[in-house]
Amino acid sequence: MIKKRFQIQGMHCASCAMLIDGALEDLQGVKSASASYARQVVDVEYDEAKVSEEAILSAVKDAGYTAIASLSDQRG
Repeated sequence: MIKKRFQIQGMHCASCAMLIDGALEDLQGVKSASASYARQVVDVEYDEAKVSEEAILSAVKDAGYTAIASLSDQRG
């Protein structure tokens, strides 16, 4: 499992954050997603063997937002 933070562009309210959480948690291999409207980020814990970073970025884009990968990650 890896935890990674992504910068999000295009969130306008807390409902946007909930929409992103749902879109990511629907992906197989994503254990948790926690978006913050106030910080304009989403923290995602996922299994790299089951879902790629590209799939996460794509799911955010499909939800109507832009995600930018952060340079930091935590492996667990």
